[in-house]
Amino acid sequence: MNRLRQVINASKLGEHGLRLIGTTDIDGKGTTHEIADVDPIVLFDFARFNSRDQLPFRPHPHLGLTAMSFLPVNGTWMAWDSLHGENETHLHAGGLYYVHAGSPAFHHEFPSPETIAAEIDVEFVQLVWNATDEEDVKTVIIQPEDVPVITSENATVRVLAGEFCGVKSVQPFTHRKIIYAYVQLQNGKAVDLQVPSSLRGILFVIEGKLKVNDVTVDEQQMMILGEEDQTLSIANTGTGSVGRFIIAAGEPLNKPFCKLIGLGGFIIGKTEEEVRKRMEGFAVKAEQLKAEIPQHFPAQYL
Repeated sequence: MNRLRQVINASKLGEHGLRLIGTTDIDGKGTTHEIADVDPIVLFDFARFNSRDQLPFRPHPHLGLTAMSFLPVNGTWMAWDSLHGENETHLHAGGLYYVHAGSPAFHHEFPSPETIAAEIDVEFVQLVWNATDEEDVKTVIIQPEDVPVITSENATVRVLAGEFCGVKSVQPFTHRKIIYAYVQLQNGKAVDLQVPSSLRGILFVIEGKLKVNDVTVDEQQMMILGEEDQTLSIANTGTGSVGRFIIAAGEPLNKPFCKLIGLGGFIIGKTEEEVRKRMEGFAVKAEQLKAEIPQHFPAQYL
């Protein structure tokens, strides 16, 4: 089947968030978006909020997936996971935190006390990949100084994961290639970026207005890359601001999977029986965590 280029409008996700990629689970819960043409990406969310805001985040389960969290601008972030507890290292803007959950794990991310006290505007990007073909469980913090950056007169490309623009960054997956990059494009300027034809993926505009090949993509819209988009000729057509956008793509798994939403997160597996049994176990663990680390649960969940 030919992959058709599409422009997707976001759906609201609570008070502060937008969902660009998702799908209903086996019980019909969730937000439906087209995902067949973005395999192996299974979720993509964006949030913009002031750090003084009360946020609904809580420790939540992951299985069969790799979640990558990125802070484009401002602040520092903290992380807790069921593998290592609270990580003392703060993630700084421009860096990447990911949890690779080929096996069961809980994780939680939240603004640092310093960021909350500063009452600053924060952006948060979460990209989730299908990892049902992986077995490792690990969490990694990559600080901004360890992220490769390519700078030209027109654009700056921060290669968060995979190989892009001739440089290599972190590679979480053993079975396939990915691209994950954050690009800043000067006002009125253009750049050509190459995406291998074997990869499927998206371009999401955080700020500005772009002309991508012959398609206009507005702020907070996402373009699903079609088969004709191996070369992305991107022009910043906004007025007076730097265009900022995400590019993400990967080698498809081309395998069916089952998704189950619950406990503030979701898990994926190969069968409905598998994910239901796993979620039952996660529910028991969540009750234990409420007693052990109540400070990480908003009051409505205690």
